[in-house]
Amino acid sequence: MRNFLSAVVVLAILAGSSEYVRADDSQAKAIVDKAIQAAGGEEVLKKYAAVTSKMKGTVHAMGMDIEFTADVAAQGSNQQKVVLEFTIEGMKFTLTQVLNKDKGWTKLNEMVTDLDGDKLTEVRRAAHEQWLGTLLPLKSKDVQLTLIGDSKVEDKPAIGIKAVSKDRGDVTLYFDKDTHLLVRTEARVKDDMSGQEMNQETTYSGHATKGAKLPTKLAVKRDGKAFLEAEITEIKAEEKLDDSTFEKP
Repeated sequence: MRNFLSAVVVLAILAGSSEYVRADDSQAKAIVDKAIQAAGGEEVLKKYAAVTSKMKGTVHAMGMDIEFTADVAAQGSNQQKVVLEFTIEGMKFTLTQVLNKDKGWTKLNEMVTDLDGDKLTEVRRAAHEQWLGTLLPLKSKDVQLTLIGDSKVEDKPAIGIKAVSKDRGDVTLYFDKDTHLLVRTEARVKDDMSGQEMNQETTYSGHATKGAKLPTKLAVKRDGKAFLEAEITEIKAEEKLDDSTFEKP
């Protein structure tokens, strides 16, 4: 069940074939600057430091294809709330996961469980990956950028950079060479069911201007196998989300 939730939280966020290229990080920074401009510019993206969104899709887990809808609230790198609704074998479920800085909880219908240890670490990693995908955090002095080099995403030329953040794991981001838009992220994740690490690849598409130019579709693979497809049906920039949004459910 938690596998299902982590798939949606990763709304995110990854198996590349690029070779590592030693280069001055100014090249990676230049790629980020182009991506920011392609998405609408810094002033526009600053409005998306906090967002609410809705999505629908299918997750492939436990040998089933499970359709879901989700409401998501996110603020910065360490506050996130996801509320999922789905049906399994005729039974309806509501699954809520909340991350509030160094604490987290999961609520399945009326049963609340604290997140700790590896489970909390993975939720924090996933939220951080999503945060990096909003682009402006890539300019933070706490994020080290390295050029990875040329690749292809969906048979189109792309260029990749690696973002390294202390205690949050590495994320590789790929940008379309023509449009400069973010089209893929990759990271190592820990599977909740097996406890094994695997490569997670999230491909973004259907970019549309909704204030900023943002993806409307995503597809997640784990170790090359389809894990989740989702469509973002609504996204809204928020000036600030109230801290009560991220209280224990």
